[in-house]
Amino acid sequence: MTDQMPLPDGTSAVAFDWKFLRTRAAQCRLTDEDLTALTGTPTADWEARLTPHTLPAAALFTLARALNTSAESLLRRPGPARRAAPAAAGDATVLHAALLEADRIHPDDLASALEWTPHRLRRAATTLAAHLEQSGSPHRLVHTGTAIHLICAPDLLTGKQRQNLHDCGHTAATLAPGEAALLARLLHHTAHGLTPDLPAEQIPRLANRRLLAPDGEQPAPHPDVLFGLGLATCPLTDTKTAAGGCASVPATATPPPPGA
Repeated sequence: MTDQMPLPDGTSAVAFDWKFLRTRAAQCRLTDEDLTALTGTPTADWEARLTPHTLPAAALFTLARALNTSAESLLRRPGPARRAAPAAAGDATVLHAALLEADRIHPDDLASALEWTPHRLRRAATTLAAHLEQSGSPHRLVHTGTAIHLICAPDLLTGKQRQNLHDCGHTAATLAPGEAALLARLLHHTAHGLTPDLPAEQIPRLANRRLLAPDGEQPAPHPDVLFGLGLATCPLTDTKTAAGGCASVPATATPPPPGA
């Protein structure tokens, strides 16, 4: 038998459970003098000097018997380390996270989704824009009356790199469900010669997303949309094209899909 109580591996942080030990001493009516005699250490110095590694095993077992308990019950093993709770994120950080999730979005829609007032959104956007500039982040914030979104900082990518990303189809161009539904309805009305019935409040947003033609008294699909669907011979690439150089292909000229 060794002089010290054998402790399991990895228990160097094991300590006495002082609360339990003193409670048992009071229940067993042991005085400070009794406890000092049992441990060889004055009770006033226990927490500074008395540990399971400095108390001989025989004394530990004697103390346990005097307290009418087991030696193991006097010891307290450290629990698993707990991660500190993260600090509450600021509005600018929350806004940054939301834009990474939502991509381009109307400010009113974003404020509603975050359950913020428009003023709170504007304040967070101002803070975030300044932070992105000062921290050297690759993101930059664009905030207009009809859209708020993140873009890449200028001059990080060359024109060739951007074109390569576009050519391989990896540029962000996802339509929101609502945008896709409105665009499909506009195409339907256009194909059948009907008057477009888009909600007036949605028109600026769709135009900002390059889903509507830039000119015209009535909403019409953007030439790039028609080109992507095979309904136009060329995309809108310059002012000359916008003036009418891109011919539309009649909807009937597009062959129906198999099984239609």
